Amino acid sequence: MSEEQKWTELVKLAQQGHDNSVDQLAHEAQGRLRAYVYRVTLDYELTEDLSQEALLQMVKSLDGLNKAESFWPWMYRIAQSKIQQYYKTRRKTALVSDSTFYQDFLSHRGDYQKDEGLQQLVHKDLSKKVMAAMKQVRQQYRAVLSLRCFEDLSYSDIAVTMQCSEVKARVLFFRAKNALKKELGHQGLSKSLLLMSLGLFGRLTAPAEGSASVVTVTANTTQVGLTAAALATVSSRLGLTILATIAVVLIGIGGMSLRPEEPLLEPPLTSRSDVNSMHFTTQLRDNNPESRGSLSKGAYEQWLYFPDGADGPMFMRMQRWDPQQQNKLCAWLEDGQANYYFDSGNDLVHITNCRVCWSNLKVRRLPTDTAEFSEFLSNVEDNVKGLGSYVRDPKTGYLKSFVDYRFNNAPDFKTEYLYNTVGPELFQYDRPADIPIVDDRDPMHKRGWTYFRINGTVGEQEITGRGCIPFVYDAAKEHPAWLTLKIGDDVEITDCSRGAYLRRGDKSIIAAYPAGTFFKGLARPWMGMHTANIVRRDAAEQRIWFRSERAQNETDVFVVISHEEQQNSTDLIYTIDMENDIIKNITFDVNGQARGSLIFSYLQEIDQLANQFTEPAISVGSRSPIQQSPGIKWLIYLAQGNLGK
Repeated sequence: MSEEQKWTELVKLAQQGHDNSVDQLAHEAQGRLRAYVYRVTLDYELTEDLSQEALLQMVKSLDGLNKAESFWPWMYRIAQSKIQQYYKTRRKTALVSDSTFYQDFLSHRGDYQKDEGLQQLVHKDLSKKVMAAMKQVRQQYRAVLSLRCFEDLSYSDIAVTMQCSEVKARVLFFRAKNALKKELGHQGLSKSLLLMSLGLFGRLTAPAEGSASVVTVTANTTQVGLTAAALATVSSRLGLTILATIAVVLIGIGGMSLRPEEPLLEPPLTSRSDVNSMHFTTQLRDNNPESRGSLSKGAYEQWLYFPDGADGPMFMRMQRWDPQQQNKLCAWLEDGQANYYFDSGNDLVHITNCRVCWSNLKVRRLPTDTAEFSEFLSNVEDNVKGLGSYVRDPKTGYLKSFVDYRFNNAPDFKTEYLYNTVGPELFQYDRPADIPIVDDRDPMHKRGWTYFRINGTVGEQEITGRGCIPFVYDAAKEHPAWLTLKIGDDVEITDCSRGAYLRRGDKSIIAAYPAGTFFKGLARPWMGMHTANIVRRDAAEQRIWFRSERAQNETDVFVVISHEEQQNSTDLIYTIDMENDIIKNITFDVNGQARGSLIFSYLQEIDQLANQFTEPAISVGSRSPIQQSPGIKWLIYLAQGNLGK
């Protein structure tokens, strides 16, 4: 019988009223409980008081525990409530010096621990530094670190203990690790020693009856890939030798200083390049009319992560709540490997071909969009003004907050935009293993990339082309996007990771552009947005108007890009397959006359076709100056017959 099964059986016996079972449960639990409370409070006398209070509460409330196997998350929740109540009512702010705090720790540690290895360990300078670093970390952070690293709780159990959502528990753990890394740095310790430091702290604060056991904090537990995992076990002489070696390396490091606890502030932003993540919650509605007195269909909490910077690909996690944010509904995760949709009604996970696109066909916006860009989108989409109040950072122009006045069931809902508060660990698939997964992807989306062909005409000229398109970020590393397009016999386009070129039929260069120039206005799913959003944002970037409408088949959407200049009008009419997240065709219309079209075909099976699809070679000897990208306008020039002229 496993340790957890023994606990479950003991709890069930206590709930059934078996002789002395409640006393036995309290006796068995007190060591583990005290260790947790001390790791959070770092105060032995307070630990004794709060542990006793928590145990008494456990005895009184045990009948209310619905699942015996959830005893420890429930027990830690009681303890956490006692801790929070204590500090809320006392608001203790007194600080102790390094020496006083550590001497107090030593005196109490010696009361119940006679282990020779530990007695050597506590006198190591490294131990003092780790304890001092932990002392500076918020109690809430110490709690989540303890629950995850030493109690081995899942994020769902941590959410129960901390009385928050599972995703917020993940965010809290990520922030706690960063806070501890920061404090280790203040103690002169490398941030790479995080795993070792956690293991050392766990060993130093282990309960007396468990002192002989090994305290191990794994890289998997912390999701930090550190090779120092073995140092988390320090009771052996080998462990002490390694620690002593580290201590020698650290000789000469300055003394420790104790500072008041501070909230973890967002890193200051000075430019777009500083942004790597965003976190915010907004209220949304399905139908188009935006007016006061509307009803919200739910609060959408979003986390965005940019692995290559704010102008690069985007990962997304989104949780839909009811408007009051009391109950979870469906959820989405779009990472570097796939797009996941959690159907809460049927308790299923679907892996889909497409990324999220709002059902009302509104363009996705980002908090880092400029005020001018956002204003243009609002004008294009006929958004009613005066239904919300925005606050932007005066230095960067990024959104800081938004008060939404639209909804009766979420009055004056305030959105706070947080930057750089989450990391890549949050964007990993984490649904329980027992939830069924339905893979709805077609072969090319399962593969993560494919080849495509382009055929069409513009005026009297035939257009042929081919290329490679990755559907997800990870695939883009091995199979980067590239494109070749031949317009009649006169013009040829080449675009790949090494650059983009417009050439004449004799291969001489007309113009050189940045890589990716000729993917503007085309599908770029590896960037992390639905194709319908990418195309329309490309148009808005050039301040070109557009309109969107659903096709009769309800699976396609028409996007019409309308450009007017010097009494000439050009329309690019896109047919976008919403479920497969691809462009089916683009029709050209100039001054009301059909001018031609491009038809895209994507290969589901690519076996034995590699020799037909080779990434174009670009001579590194070419010294043509790089010109500014025309953006989506290159397609307008193509429709007009002016590309390359």
